[in-house]
Amino acid sequence: MIDQAEDTSPPADRKRIISRLAGFATLEPAEIERLLTFEGPKSEFARGDIIRSEGERELYLLLDGWAASAVVLADGSRQLITANLPGDILGLPALAMEEPIDTVVALTPVKVIHISQPQLGELFAHSPRLAAIMFLISQEERSLLMERLALTGQASALTSLAALILRLYERNGQVDDTPTASFFMPLTQRELGELIGVSSVHTNSLIKKLRNEGVVSIKNRMLTIEDKPRLIEIAGISPWRRCRPSWLPGL
Repeated sequence: MIDQAEDTSPPADRKRIISRLAGFATLEPAEIERLLTFEGPKSEFARGDIIRSEGERELYLLLDGWAASAVVLADGSRQLITANLPGDILGLPALAMEEPIDTVVALTPVKVIHISQPQLGELFAHSPRLAAIMFLISQEERSLLMERLALTGQASALTSLAALILRLYERNGQVDDTPTASFFMPLTQRELGELIGVSSVHTNSLIKKLRNEGVVSIKNRMLTIEDKPRLIEIAGISPWRRCRPSWLPGL
């Protein structure tokens, strides 16, 4: 009888995180080991749950599922600001504010690891390259938000929606071992509308237009890009290309 070798590969949720970080630099074994041992209290949330309320300063590493940062206005209306996928650190903007203004909500069932602020400080002190890569990810998210705000302010709603779909597709490819033209897309029409600044009714008509033109299809919460060149043409944006910075600190 041949003994089975012990499986020492990272769990699926950590593979997604490692894959995202490795987009900027090849991770060394010691860095991967640190990520595998990066532990804290784990929590699970159902779709619609508040993960972190306005004014709170907790940080979470998103292991599985989709979440979003939102701002609730004085009249009770809500505006989604960003959609978060596995590998994102939820609540980072809170570090710069005495009274954080955003709320983090679960868009699907999610799993998170709580990160204490001292843990984050330890990462900067003892794993500066990992910390620098996380900093780059936060700047990447900022750049994408700048792009979406510019499109929302100056482009048509159809262009904004096409660009959002394209970027979600590209982001999903970062955490999927075998990216295809189809990807899980749990956002409702209302949530898509919030992200591009239009009503759910308007969003419905935009999706119908893209479907009727054979650009995308949606079935059972799976979005398929049927005509990627046409989607890129409507979106009017360049493919997402990450840099591989040479200035990252050593181990």
